[in-house]
Amino acid sequence: MGHADYLRNGDWNAICDACGHKYKFSQLKLRWDGLYVCSYDWEPRQPQDYVKGVRDNQSVPVSRPQAPDQFVRIFAISQQVNGYSPNTYTLG
Repeated sequence: MGHADYLRNGDWNAICDACGHKYKFSQLKLRWDGLYVCSYDWEPRQPQDYVKGVRDNQSVPVSRPQAPDQFVRIFAISQQVNGYSPNTYTLG
């Protein structure tokens, strides 16, 4: 015999879907996820569930094709000093 085992016309015994205790059906509440729960296990739906994402436009406002690479030729001018360039070394 539980605490919900008494006669009330038009009401019946029911079990809380969250905790499993016996209550009268009029004492249970329908939770947002479709479960009938007692007042101890009832909780409102999380407000973050209603947040809608904002689409971000990631396109470039002005798009142009990439320019081809331009190479600049650099000519090395070596100076000859007594038949040797300054960057050469002689051993012995």
